[in-house]
Amino acid sequence: MGKRKRDKRLAGLADAAVTLASSEPEIASRHGFDTGGLLGHESTYSVNVTEQVSMAVDVVFACVRLLQAAVADADVGEFRDTERLPDSRLTRKPMQSMTRRSWIKLCVATMALYNGVYLVRSTLRDSEGVPMSLVPVAPTRVQWENATTVRLDAERIDPDRLVWVPRMHFPTLTRELAYTIRLARESIASSWSADSYRSDFWSKGGVPPWYVSTDQALTNDDADSIKARIKSVRSADPGDPLVLGKGAKPGTVGADLAAEGASEALSRLGTSIARYFGVHAYLVNVKTEAGNLIYQNAAAAGLDLVRFTLQPDYAGPLSDALSEELPGDAIFGRRVIFDLRHLTRGTILEEAQAYQIALGGMGGTARAWMTVEEVRADLHMPMDPVLNEDGARAPAMEAISNG
Repeated sequence: MGKRKRDKRLAGLADAAVTLASSEPEIASRHGFDTGGLLGHESTYSVNVTEQVSMAVDVVFACVRLLQAAVADADVGEFRDTERLPDSRLTRKPMQSMTRRSWIKLCVATMALYNGVYLVRSTLRDSEGVPMSLVPVAPTRVQWENATTVRLDAERIDPDRLVWVPRMHFPTLTRELAYTIRLARESIASSWSADSYRSDFWSKGGVPPWYVSTDQALTNDDADSIKARIKSVRSADPGDPLVLGKGAKPGTVGADLAAEGASEALSRLGTSIARYFGVHAYLVNVKTEAGNLIYQNAAAAGLDLVRFTLQPDYAGPLSDALSEELPGDAIFGRRVIFDLRHLTRGTILEEAQAYQIALGGMGGTARAWMTVEEVRADLHMPMDPVLNEDGARAPAMEAISNG
């Protein structure tokens, strides 16, 4: 009998808890975050910050813009070993409905935000058996029901048409859990909230959450009447001073952005986001925590970006994906290369000194390993206007430019 009463009491408590939970307002609905975190502090932020919320954060926007613009400016070409080959249709235009530059930008932006991109092979193929288009698709649009059943925008698609191009690999995280905007959700959500609070702070001329207190006894009707009066006056003229009587005085409950340390905390959020995207803090105008990093020249700064981020995370995976689509072996046959060397070039003076050494300058002490024509080709200049490689008079520059 006692056990039955105890079970009934527990069931009643469970029903009450469910009713209470369903009646509570949605947490952080203003920010557009999902709720239900495993830990207490996670319930304020989303389990997965959306792409729109992420791109609204200026540091995220700057990182994505920088990455896609830098990779899209690469010199893309086909090679066999070290021999440059004429570019095929796939290399010139991977997707028929947009330019190669736009295609690369879309791929890189998706890889940056979602840690990878799907390339959907077109069902149409050219005479070499190469797909007519490789369409970049965000992984959020692809739903895997099992190993053989997959849907794209709820429409079933052949899994063999999908090519996954990852930015990074993790031992146990699934592709969904490994989204960059999901791994960085705390930093992105905090930065987005800070931007909203900062907007309220400066638009209202002070700390947004504030109150009016008094030592007088007030009923609920009195409090509502005073609040409505203050809101009416503030809405009509926010700059009009408040006149409070009977010991009433305003107070604040929020953080003061003018206080020392607030700007430093906001800057650290931007630095954290830049690290997730592998972008140097100074390139997106946030303070670095590694001290004052000053490069000796522009080439050294660009070399770090290419060496540690652009080439291994974006240019390399995309070139491998395109090479796999070309006929023959992807390693010993034709392959696509994204050349980012132009980002590592220094000033005109530094380039001139480097070419001087390559041509055997420095007082004749160095051995030449480049010719004048190779230097001119590297600088995208026409052949020598006087003599060509055969010793005959070369065509005029106008004739070269006209084709």
